[in-house]
Amino acid sequence: MDKAQLRTKLLQQRRQLSEAQWQHQSLELCAQLQQWSVFQQASRICAYCSTQREADLQPLFDHLGKAKVWGLPRCVQKKLVWHPWQWGQPLTTGAYGIKVPADQTEIWSATTVDLLLVPCLAGDRQGYRLGYGGGYYDRLFADPLWQAVPKVGILFEAGLREKLPHDPWDIPLQTLVTEKQIIDIDSG
Repeated sequence: MDKAQLRTKLLQQRRQLSEAQWQHQSLELCAQLQQWSVFQQASRICAYCSTQREADLQPLFDHLGKAKVWGLPRCVQKKLVWHPWQWGQPLTTGAYGIKVPADQTEIWSATTVDLLLVPCLAGDRQGYRLGYGGGYYDRLFADPLWQAVPKVGILFEAGLREKLPHDPWDIPLQTLVTEKQIIDIDSG
């Protein structure tokens, strides 16, 4: 199955999750993240607001809102830029229906970020991810400044695969987190 077919299949599966299933799995995934030492030590975290039934990080924002400084992405031409956002600050709708901070005056540099949470449709045990096909995260990962930032794929267990199709420009993630487990790619 190629990337486009797999993307369609996985999006359909996610859409079939009931609201209760989606919230339960998201809550479990957030609990996994909170137990992970890398997440616990990070203070400035690039995250996202869920769209298309991605794992919802709202429980993290609600529970750790002011204990962490969050960055949320905005699509600018073909790039992602990250704006700081504190729990409770207003959000507005940006490109692709993505919620972005209403205040977009400050843009984070990679050198100030401790951790990057990456939404995934699927991920494999080599760290490759399947996204929506826009290439925004691929371009971000290829930027030399962002290469040093630890990147963790956020996905539901149903999206975990042994091996995904990938292209030469795809850059693997170091870690995957699902509602059931944390997979460190370096050590399997």
